[in-house]
Amino acid sequence: MLRPLVLAACLPLLVPSVWSQNCPPGTAPVPTSPVHIRGIVFTNAALLSAEKQREISSKLREEAASAIDGSPEEVSLSDEDRGATNLADETAERVRADYQDMGYFRVEVSGKARRVTKDPLPRYDVKVRIVELGRQYRLGDLNILNAAHFPTQQLRSLFPIQRGEIFSRANIAAGLEALRRLYGSDGYINAIPVPNTQFDDEQATINLTIDVDEGKQFRLRSVVILGLDSGAKEQVLGELAAKPGDVYTALLWENEVRRFTNTNLGRVGSGSVEKKLDEQNGWVDVVLDFRRPRPCFPEQQVPVPASDNF
Repeated sequence: MLRPLVLAACLPLLVPSVWSQNCPPGTAPVPTSPVHIRGIVFTNAALLSAEKQREISSKLREEAASAIDGSPEEVSLSDEDRGATNLADETAERVRADYQDMGYFRVEVSGKARRVTKDPLPRYDVKVRIVELGRQYRLGDLNILNAAHFPTQQLRSLFPIQRGEIFSRANIAAGLEALRRLYGSDGYINAIPVPNTQFDDEQATINLTIDVDEGKQFRLRSVVILGLDSGAKEQVLGELAAKPGDVYTALLWENEVRRFTNTNLGRVGSGSVEKKLDEQNGWVDVVLDFRRPRPCFPEQQVPVPASDNF
């Protein structure tokens, strides 16, 4: 019996963690209050290797160190409870992804955080449980539709999985990312591969269909330079590999920024790139910014002491 299902879980996780903050050098994140984890227990997780369990536990403790935004005196017990619950939920998602990489695509995983009541300092035990394992699936057919710009066989070769092999979420995600990059390398920067699945429970296989929305091919219309004097601007514009009218590729601009950042010009600032799209006409206007990066949190910027670990 075949049942359609959107393959949302095959896509990389896009929801940012509540504790992640990336600040430029010279600034510190807003102070955070840690969630104290006493221990983590895996239940019914026989297929999860001891090494993988240690890796997940280590990651949980690392992320728990700064799980709640806000200064310690402003953090309430309910905030800590919520932070611990978020950590448990995300840990369960990691375990679920690991099982899906082993073909158990319908595995059900729960994550719960329980406060240790006998401790004066709020600490938590995290329990991750495999509620239901489900069947192990293998790949059936893999079809790619509406992909006119590249040969279908070339796109198929981007997926490191063959018919009959274990249906691995990671391998499907790698293929989707490679397909996006290939399209982006020829100006189709808005191309979206939409994966859909059909489960065949009798054969324990999953048929995968990738419907490609190619979008338009974009070209470079203009380049604006910020943070440099007129002479340096002319130097940069003259040395740019891409010229107005050329096909726009994100990788090209990543390389351009890296090249200029590693020169004396890079000492001026961060060398960041902002692109502005004219969706209707297929043009890209690029702003190449060599100004100093803005503080992560202008109202609360503080120097990062050498002895602190953020």
